[in-house]
Amino acid sequence: MQKFFVVFVVFVVFVLFVGSVSAERVEGVLAFEFGDGKPPSKEYYQKYYLQTPDANYPLSLSNAFENRMPIRKWSGKNVAVTFKSKQLSVKDSNGIVAIELLEGRSVNGGVLGSQPWVSILCKFSDVNDEPEDLSYFQDMYANLPSGLDHYWREVSYDNIDVVGSLAVDWVDLPKTQTEYIANPGGGDDADLNLLFDDCTAAANPFVNYATGAGGTSFVGINMMFNELLDCCAWGGARNATLNGLNKTWRTTWNPPWSFANEGVIAHEMGHGFGLPHANNSDGDGDPYDSPWDVMSAATTNGVLDSVFGRLGKHINMYYKHYLGWVDDSDGYIVNPMTDDVFLVVYSSRATTGGAGRFARIPLSDGSQYMVEVRKESGNYESNLPGTAVIIHHVVQGRSEPPWIVDQDVPPASFSNNEGVMWKTGETFFDPIDGYEVEVLGLFDRGFNVRITGPDVLDDLIFANGFEQ
Repeated sequence: MQKFFVVFVVFVVFVLFVGSVSAERVEGVLAFEFGDGKPPSKEYYQKYYLQTPDANYPLSLSNAFENRMPIRKWSGKNVAVTFKSKQLSVKDSNGIVAIELLEGRSVNGGVLGSQPWVSILCKFSDVNDEPEDLSYFQDMYANLPSGLDHYWREVSYDNIDVVGSLAVDWVDLPKTQTEYIANPGGGDDADLNLLFDDCTAAANPFVNYATGAGGTSFVGINMMFNELLDCCAWGGARNATLNGLNKTWRTTWNPPWSFANEGVIAHEMGHGFGLPHANNSDGDGDPYDSPWDVMSAATTNGVLDSVFGRLGKHINMYYKHYLGWVDDSDGYIVNPMTDDVFLVVYSSRATTGGAGRFARIPLSDGSQYMVEVRKESGNYESNLPGTAVIIHHVVQGRSEPPWIVDQDVPPASFSNNEGVMWKTGETFFDPIDGYEVEVLGLFDRGFNVRITGPDVLDDLIFANGFEQ
């Protein structure tokens, strides 16, 4: 028995030793890329990469792995990935032991201040078309209604702008369309790495990425191509050294159909800012089911501009909070003892006049509700389905954290229905903790809502002599 025990211990030590020798820990930048099909297509993709100075490793992550790790918050952050073996030629979820955020790196520092982008217009070597001229892309960044500087200022409450953004005229890529994309117009096989490398290199004689237009580096690169990529337009991040500056660049890849509607460019730039999709609550896996959010159905119910097509709408209040454009002092934070009436101003309103922009309801299971008001008015919201209180249920581990709450059973497949528009006289009953959100009335600035916490409701039940 003693001999067996000694042999067993030696075996365990050997296995641990071999495992530690064969394991590989690689440090780099975690980058996300989201592929969005041409509306009304429901095709979409999400890809993860570990980007190092020497390689760009695709990471194939299962849903279970994604849900165990808070990696959806780590886009563009320095991480260490531990793989089971150095021999893996493809870094996939079966070979990943752990992904850790490196010490000293914040999970979300917000997106604040000037965010200058450069648009690079890139032509495939076998395609001569130039779908729009340089002035179109330069004007797209204007601080005028329908311009992206004006748009992002309004959506962020002047927390960001894109001052210093510019466009570079059409440059020639060294390869043909099918050398970059095996199946133009379908699938997800566009070589985004090569497109990025060749497009930025072709424009390099005409732009300095490290100094930008005003002495500071660009934060993002919008690549505009003169023909189809694969199924999609893409948005995310790319770690690279350009003009001697190594950093993670907010990045988009855009075929002609995407820059024909500025709402799509706003959507892809949102991915560049680190935002995933938003969604409705029908549970069908289609992330383009909410017309209330540029990060869901980018162009549906968007305002139609004569030059730039369908414009972007606002993003949901949870994403504004996540990016640092509002904080808890800008709204009402509810607890189980809350029993109060709140005036919530409509989301696109520039000033609040002392009222709140939202009510946030933290829940016992770690999720939360964000209560906001949307109004059919203004430069970007005047074509919304209605004026109403809108409620999102936010689960941070979900691929689309905010889902719009629908009182219809079953929920509508596309959320332009009355069920998602909470209006005067209607009450939302929270099935998780028991909060009630009652819509009392519409005023010039927004809606009055009364929110009652479960402890107050329990006390009322007890006081009235009802059994619980």
